[in-house]
Amino acid sequence: MSRSPKRPDLETIYYVGAQIRLFQPEKPPAKPVQKMLGLLATWPDLPLRGPLERQLRSNPLDACYDHDIPCSSTQAAAFTISLEEELSTGFRAGQAAQVWRVSTASLDKPLVARLYDPLYFHTFIIDRFAAIERAVGVYDETYKHFQLIVGSHVPILHGIFAAEITVNFIKPRHIYCVLSDYVPGIDMQCLLDKHDPKRNNTCPAHKAAFVDCTATLAYDFFICDIIPMDMLPRNLIIDIPTTPSSETFCDAQECPWRNRIHIDLDFPSTQPEHPYALEAKMIDIGLVRFMKRFPAMEDIKFCRQWVLGQWNVPWIGPETRDLLGRWESPAQVPGNISRA
Repeated sequence: MSRSPKRPDLETIYYVGAQIRLFQPEKPPAKPVQKMLGLLATWPDLPLRGPLERQLRSNPLDACYDHDIPCSSTQAAAFTISLEEELSTGFRAGQAAQVWRVSTASLDKPLVARLYDPLYFHTFIIDRFAAIERAVGVYDETYKHFQLIVGSHVPILHGIFAAEITVNFIKPRHIYCVLSDYVPGIDMQCLLDKHDPKRNNTCPAHKAAFVDCTATLAYDFFICDIIPMDMLPRNLIIDIPTTPSSETFCDAQECPWRNRIHIDLDFPSTQPEHPYALEAKMIDIGLVRFMKRFPAMEDIKFCRQWVLGQWNVPWIGPETRDLLGRWESPAQVPGNISRA
C-alpha cells in the first residue's frame, strides 16, 4: 500500500519566489566509475528498473523517500536559496534537473541551482536514482580536473548540497543540488538560429570565429584530460560587448559583428587580451569523459573537427572552411592555456 500522497504538481514546488533550504549531505556523491571500450572511456550501463519494481512503485514518491539523501535532522541549514528564473535545461529538459537562476543572502551575486529531483525524472526504463547519483558524481569529479580553467571556461562551483523539498503537508525529502555561478552573456544557439536574420548576414570570418572560440575551449578541456561530449551551441555562453567598438574587425558591411567581435585571421585565437575578443564558457559539464588525451588533441584542427562533428551545422560554408583550414596549430604559440 502506498505510504504517501500522490505526486504534487511541479509548479507547486518550483516557482518564482520559492525558498529552498540547502544542507550539507552526510557523505559526498559516489565517484563515477568508467570502463575502457577500445580507446574511449565510457560509463557502465545504468541499471534498468525491473518490471516487478515498476508494478509495485505505482507511486514514485514512495521510492523517493526510500532513496532520500542522508543529512542530519538536527543540522542547521547551510543557507537558503530563492528561485528567480527558470533556465533552459538543455538535453535534460523535463528529466532529472530543474535548473534555476537563484539568489541567496550569503552571496551578493546570481547563482545557478541544478536541482536533481527524481520525482520528475521522466523515465520508465533507467533507474532514476542511479542516473542522478552518477550525474552529480560526474560534476564533483570533473571540477577536480578543472583547477586551471574554473571561472574562465566553466562556472565556479560553490558546492553540492542536499536541498530540502517541502510542499503542503507532505513529509520533507532531500535531493541533490549543484550550485554554481551564473554566467552572463548570449547563448551561442541564438547566434546560429536559422530564423534569426543576423545569421544570414554573418561574414565567413566571424562564423569561423564562433567555431574557433569553441575549438579553443575544447583544446583547454583536453589539456585537463577531460573529453567534452556536449559542446552543442545551446550549452555555450559567449560574452559580446554591448557597446560597439570604434575599430572595424571585418570587411563585410552587413555583418552584425563587424564592430562587436574582434577576430585575428593569422591565428585561431581571438587574442583574449583584446577587450572585444570572443570567448566561450560551457555552462553544463554533466556529459564528459575522463581520459588521457591523444597527441592529435593538441592540434587546433582536431579541436575544430571535434566541434563541427558535434554541431553538424550546414551554415559554415566553403569560405569559412577555407579560413579554418588555413589557420595554424596553437602548439606553435606557447602558453595557450596560461590565460586560464
